[in-house]
Amino acid sequence: MKSLEIICVENENDLKECLKIRDEVFIKEKNVPKEIEVDNYDILSKICNHFLIEYQNKNIGTFRCVYEDDDTIKLQRFCLIKEFRNLGIGRKALNYIENYYKMKNIKYITLNSKYNVSKFYEKCGYKKNSKIFIEANVKHIKMKKNII
Repeated sequence: MKSLEIICVENENDLKECLKIRDEVFIKEKNVPKEIEVDNYDILSKICNHFLIEYQNKNIGTFRCVYEDDDTIKLQRFCLIKEFRNLGIGRKALNYIENYYKMKNIKYITLNSKYNVSKFYEKCGYKKNSKIFIEANVKHIKMKKNII
């Protein structure tokens, strides 16, 4: 996938692009209330990283990673614009995340997966480690992967 690029956001313009994509996917498409979707981590800071996914010179996806402790990050707000799903971009983004954080000596990635997409994460090596719970009116499950 030659025209795929993932960048760690370092400026307000790129952060706005991430929030625009999340608005389109989570708020407009999936009907997540804005007051749940946008939170205190939606700033440039040292406690989390935002990433922008570009494909064929278009901004098509985003995710953020929040530092939980010295060896764990939590993947959040991972989304792709609808027309770019099921093209292998999500798997490539996960590989990128894992390699990016391995270089920073992070050992674990955690996430709250929507239950209906947890099989995707399992195929990528993530393990379920909770009971099903409800978040934003949707079934979720906690998952974790050792990346070292």
